[in-house]
Amino acid sequence: MIKSMTGFGRGEAKFKNGKLTIEIKTINHKFFDETLRLPNGITAFEDRIKEILQRKIKRGKINLNLIYDGKSLKNESISINEKTARNYYTELLKLKKGLGLKDEITTKDIIMLPGVLSYEALDKNLEKFWPKIKEALENALDRLIVDREKEGKALKADLTSRSKKIDKMLSGIKSRAHLNIGEYRKRFAERIKDLTGGREIDMGRLEMEVAIFAKNCDISEEITRIKNHLSNFNKTISGSGEVGKKLDFIAQELHREVNTIGSKASDFKISKNVIEAKGEIEKIREQAKNLE
Repeated sequence: MIKSMTGFGRGEAKFKNGKLTIEIKTINHKFFDETLRLPNGITAFEDRIKEILQRKIKRGKINLNLIYDGKSLKNESISINEKTARNYYTELLKLKKGLGLKDEITTKDIIMLPGVLSYEALDKNLEKFWPKIKEALENALDRLIVDREKEGKALKADLTSRSKKIDKMLSGIKSRAHLNIGEYRKRFAERIKDLTGGREIDMGRLEMEVAIFAKNCDISEEITRIKNHLSNFNKTISGSGEVGKKLDFIAQELHREVNTIGSKASDFKISKNVIEAKGEIEKIREQAKNLE
């Protein structure tokens, strides 16, 4: 089943001293793009979370928020590298003397330098929380996918309807194709009569002109290609996986062929169908942007 790129899912996992809640919201995006908001401590599992997300979601902007309600996961430890601090101080004294500076070198100046102050978070059996994180994540993803499939179903119905409309317009175009040539023959004959003052028409010249016109205005190949594109389109929306980009490509090809018909045909009703078909194709392209 095709899926929309927009959706929301929420999952929870309870444990002895609290619970985990994961909320996932997805919106349209050309590629897979994730933003994770994780509390201190759980950031250690960022890569694992991303891996699971990529298995279930192929395209879209993903915003994941993990809410932890329980005891602190980490102890904090701060340490100072005295050897590094002394080396900095020695070099700063040399610089001060060399430049003839009078400013004092303070502890604050040295503490801010790289490698002097280090922060370390000490895990308290953090690994034991992973099964709970995974449980909440998979629950949230299951609900998200249901939400995306529900909207995908609505989008499929809309796209199917538009495909049928284009096919109907194509039938109208096909039914007028031969009339287009006949009307041209009639108009050209009348024009020759006007120019020759009603004298007898050179039938050989008339038929040659009509043949050239028929060749230049033949739209049978375009009609056949549009039929094939529509068939491929309907198969794609009945499938699953990442279909949005493929549908957009098919819509571009449909637009190209319909546009060619519009440039070849001089029949008013054909032109009217072409304009309406192009409108439907444009709507298809907009909808394709919503699909994974």
